Amino acid sequence: MAAQLVELEENFFNCPICLDSFKDPKLLPCLHRYCRGCVKPEVDKSDDKVKCPLCKQECDKPTDGVDGFKTDFHTRNVVEYIQLKKSVAAEEVRKCIGCSNELQVAAFCFKCRGFICRKCHEIHENSGMTRDHKEHILALKDVKDKHLTLEKLGSLKEAPSCSEHPEKLAEICCVDCDNLPICVVCGQYENHKGHTIRGVRELAAEERKKIEHSMKALREQDGNVRGFPAKLAEARKSLEVNITETKARIRSQYNKEVGKLNEKERESVGLLAKHKAEIDRKEREVVADLNRQRERELKTVNDKYDKCVSEAKAKAADERGGKDTAASKTKDMLTKKRSYLENELSDSFSSVDHQGNTNMKTFGELSDQSTHRIQRYDNFVAVVTSVLASRDHWTDVSCLPDMNVSSKQLIEDAKKEFPEIAALSKVTTKAITPVFAPKANPSPIINRDDFKSDADYEKYVKEHLRIGMTLRCRKANQGVQEGDTGKVIEFDWWNNLNPICQWQRLGGTLVVSYSDVEIVDQGIRVGSKVRLQRSAVNPSRDQEGGNPRSVGRVTAINRKNCTVVFSTEKHWKGLLSEVEHVSLLRRSAFQDDSSYSAYVRDTIGVGMAVRCYKDDGVTKVGDTGTVTRMDESDPGQLPIEVEWQRQGGTQWVKHSSLEILGLRLLSVGDTVRAKQDITYIHRTICKKGGTGQITGIVDSRWCNVHFDGRGRFLTVSFSQIELSS
Repeated sequence: MAAQLVELEENFFNCPICLDSFKDPKLLPCLHRYCRGCVKPEVDKSDDKVKCPLCKQECDKPTDGVDGFKTDFHTRNVVEYIQLKKSVAAEEVRKCIGCSNELQVAAFCFKCRGFICRKCHEIHENSGMTRDHKEHILALKDVKDKHLTLEKLGSLKEAPSCSEHPEKLAEICCVDCDNLPICVVCGQYENHKGHTIRGVRELAAEERKKIEHSMKALREQDGNVRGFPAKLAEARKSLEVNITETKARIRSQYNKEVGKLNEKERESVGLLAKHKAEIDRKEREVVADLNRQRERELKTVNDKYDKCVSEAKAKAADERGGKDTAASKTKDMLTKKRSYLENELSDSFSSVDHQGNTNMKTFGELSDQSTHRIQRYDNFVAVVTSVLASRDHWTDVSCLPDMNVSSKQLIEDAKKEFPEIAALSKVTTKAITPVFAPKANPSPIINRDDFKSDADYEKYVKEHLRIGMTLRCRKANQGVQEGDTGKVIEFDWWNNLNPICQWQRLGGTLVVSYSDVEIVDQGIRVGSKVRLQRSAVNPSRDQEGGNPRSVGRVTAINRKNCTVVFSTEKHWKGLLSEVEHVSLLRRSAFQDDSSYSAYVRDTIGVGMAVRCYKDDGVTKVGDTGTVTRMDESDPGQLPIEVEWQRQGGTQWVKHSSLEILGLRLLSVGDTVRAKQDITYIHRTICKKGGTGQITGIVDSRWCNVHFDGRGRFLTVSFSQIELSS
């Protein structure tokens, strides 16, 4: 603890404002010291709070201004010593207070506050009148040899004067008056009577113990305080990396979305060409049909046929123009989206830069706070170390209580972790908005209420109406009541191609105007699951063998004709009016078994996948299989032949014990996968999982499959294979 005074001379006892040695130093609660004359303007211009010029810490302004702050006697004494040291180093000639001669002095008496020569020094120490000055005399050779310590300097000072009786030295301290030095008379009889009075040695020991405890707690935070700048630098570096990565990610998203726009533009151009080609094809077909009809009709109606041809061409021209308009709108939309995407990229970059600049500014503020905190920390440690090294009781009781108070706030500040640094090292911004949001399933039907006028809706109906759709009469017309529904079966070529419908209430067919109907169901489309209607007594088709109970998939529609793929017939062709739509529902959609049994009886068909969900004494519950035949001679029971998977083979069961799982539609050309090892004459032809292609359909149960790696096809059961994904 015996610190050499020379260690603190140059950088510790200068005023931070005038940069000169302290003159009447005043101590602020933050333990920073200033000359009284330097800090007085700051105190005078403050209202209720005084801000430290160095650390910016605020404290209450004393009622008596700058004089309300404590005078730092320890610092003042050290400054006097420094000035004394400078005088000795310059070997200045001084006036001795003993003999009054101008000569080189040998010592300085702190009690007389003057220099004495070598001869007077000896007299001063031995004389009876000044014998008590001996403890307060400083030999200048100690100053030259730099052997003087803070502890020795403290012992040279005499006790301070009583605050009430300056002619008397203080002997005790008043604790209630902020450890004020007073004499015994003040403590027992005058202003401080009844106050808490303590001896200076006892009080100094107690205050020293407190400050040593605080210093221990403060030193424990040394690593946290000094390591903070490194954490700050690391977070700043992380922020810079994050900004770069974020910009790169946004640029990647931007390029990806631009690619989508370009792809959509190419699709739009290709779709336009496809639509035009389809319109040209339809135009050629219509013109060809009209020409064939014109040849079969009487020459007297040639003018009407020409009119129809002209109308068909005009319709094609309108459709072509409509597609051009739609393509133009699509292009404009893509241009706007590209512009919006570029603006969003610019906004995202601006947001990242703004956040980065803001966070960098905050880092600067935190760095300044950190610098101030380190300065306060170093200043506190230096001041406390200096005071403790002096081992002067009066300095201890005067300074250490304030230092203990300041140490609590300093320890709290040192413990701060600043968790916001992690958040400041990152920048966030919203992702680039996809230019094409996931499409929701559009409503298949647009109602009259969605159009501004009847003319617009009539145009929509003309463009979208197809055979098989269901219409509702909006206006009573020619015997059809308002609200009656009907199915489109044909178009009237002689009457502006108006639809001919099979009406429910009317019980017959009748043509109506486009302006009098609205679409309520889009009917059968490509991909729909259909089967032959029971009412189709003599269905038209190109190939024989269509089973009325077989279910197929529509692959093409040409006005009133359609092409269907059945399990036993790949290309069945017939009229749309001869097939009906099949929708599959599970058992859970019905309230009881009887209603579901009726649904199965009306819906089930050859090729469907079924599951046994009710014990009928023949098949185990849960077994699955494929419908191979149906006995329609008993419509009530409707026995069904099923090829089962678990037990193998086929069995007849009641339709009421079956649940429909889905459609098992396998046809020539389909790629299939073996569900089990397939053997032929005790030899494995294809292992489970092997793939092949159907080359022919034998009947409802068997088909020919050419498996990969085999030279010829093999006849297998439908139950042994499944459609490959």
